[in-house]
Amino acid sequence: MMYLIIKETTFNNIDSVYDVISFTPDENKAQDMLQGYNLVEKQENVIYSIIKYEQPIKLEREVA
Repeated sequence: MMYLIIKETTFNNIDSVYDVISFTPDENKAQDMLQGYNLVEKQENVIYSIIKYEQPIKLEREVA
């Protein structure tokens, strides 16, 4: 499992832009990173969030 830190930049006339800023497998570290990014960011149109990413299950065909 991986935690992604996502930066969303919103605009008036076009769709938002999303960037993966950082990632970590540790949930507590991800929360700390998110808090740090939010403290440093000064622009009103930028929002940071955490996304929990789990790799999809890879199904393989069993040969009998």
